[in-house]
Formats: sequence, C-alpha cells, structure tokens
Amino acid sequence: MTTVAPETVPAAPERAERQRGQPRWWLYGAAGVAAALGIWAILAQMLAGGGGAIQRLASPLAVGEQLASYATDGMVADLRSSLAIFVAGWLGGGILAALVGLLLGRVTLLGRMFLPIIEAIRPVSSIAWVPLSIVWFGFGFSSKVFLVGLAVFLVVIVYAVDGCTRIPGELVRTSTMLGMSPMQRFRNLILPGTLSEVLIGFRVGLMAGWGTVIVAELVAADAGLGAHLMAVQRSYDIAAVMATMLCFAIAGFLMTVVFTWVERRLLPWRLEEQR
Repeated sequence: MTTVAPETVPAAPERAERQRGQPRWWLYGAAGVAAALGIWAILAQMLAGGGGAIQRLASPLAVGEQLASYATDGMVADLRSSLAIFVAGWLGGGILAALVGLLLGRVTLLGRMFLPIIEAIRPVSSIAWVPLSIVWFGFGFSSKVFLVGLAVFLVVIVYAVDGCTRIPGELVRTSTMLGMSPMQRFRNLILPGTLSEVLIGFRVGLMAGWGTVIVAELVAADAGLGAHLMAVQRSYDIAAVMATMLCFAIAGFLMTVVFTWVERRLLPWRLEEQR
C-alpha cells in the first residue's frame, strides 16, 4: 500500500494558486502609473500660475508631446551614445570587480590588505571623480567609461567578495579530500557558488552605472542624453527637461527588465526559491 506524505498533498494546489496570481502583477504597476499621472496632472494644474517652491511644473500632456518630438529628432542617436558609454563601463567594471573580488575573497592576506582601501573609496561620490577623470583621460569617451566602470566596480566587488566568502568551509575541505585539484575546485565549487551574488551585484551596478553616465555627460559631452538635458535646461524648457528625464528613466527600467530575464535563465533555481 502506497502512502502519501501529508505535506505533499497541498503543494500542487498552492503552487497553482500562486501561478494564477502571477500574470496579474502588471495590473499593480499599471495602477501605480495611473495614480502617479493623476497626481502629477493635479499638481501641474495647481502650480500653473506659479508660486511655491516649484515655480513651474509641466503637465503630463506637455511632457508627452516633448518626448514624442524628441523621439523623432535626435533621441535615438543620443540614446545610442549614452548606451555605448554605459555598456563599456558596466561590462568592464563589473568583470574586473568579479575577478578582483574572487581573488580578495579567496586569498585572505590580500583581502585584509586591500578591502579596507576599497571600503574607504566607496563612499566617494562619482561627481568627485569627474575632475580627476578629465585630468587623466580628457573630455572624450575614455573619461566617461572610466567613471561608469569605477561606479560599477565599487558595487560589484562587494557582492563578489561576499559571495566568495559565503562558500562553506566544509565543502572546500570535502572537495580537497575527494582529490579535486585547485582548478577543479575553483571551476566546480567556487565559481558557481559566487555567480549568484555576482549577478546581484551586476543588477545593482546597472543603475549605479546608468546614473553615472548622465553625470559624466552633464560635465562635458556633445552627444547623449546628458548633453541633451543640458541643452534644454539652458533654454528653461521645463517640459523638455522632464521629457529627457523620463526617457532616461524608461531606458533604465527596460535594461533592468532585460537583465532580470537573463538572470532568471542563468539562475533558474533562484526563481523557484522566490516562488
């Protein structure tokens, strides 16, 4: 006679119930966007005559018109320029941070020597690095990539070191007892165990790097979203300024969505844990 464990009986209905609720997640986001637009429209109407801390606030309709105009006149080129800087800095800084983090996490002496230096540098804002980057690399592409790469590096390395040091010592000792070579241990134990935390660092560094792109382009650039933002700011066109900011926000949101999709394909077990 076959017996069924009591705890396994409700598992399937509970999972089905959760799956039925999952496709509706976008309704909450849509409701939030609608509420935000409504509040925005009310505030714009209230401040139409000026006064208060905010002298002028463009309406959602005016910002939408400016965004549509920008989309047909230079937005694609500016977005391509900003994305080129971001991708180069994000990948370069993130990969370097992952490698250095693995080294500092596994070699205790190096970690004790250099991690305090990294922790001391991390609170320094990206804006404070702008003058130094200009002195070192000038006003071109390299200085902006340096700023983005540095911002991403200082985020990802924390996750890389943390993921590397979280690997239980019992597993390392067991792998040694089983006759694994250092390279086999690194490839089959250390690297997979650290990958999850590194990808979280890449996701957090996504927004850190994207925000730094705008900072870098605000200082000196003749193309990109930051350069366009400065141009419309000089003309005091509030709707155009907010439209550029909205373009920046939408691009960042889409990048996060794409990276989350890739992360779930690389680490499917994390999705199961979240369920």
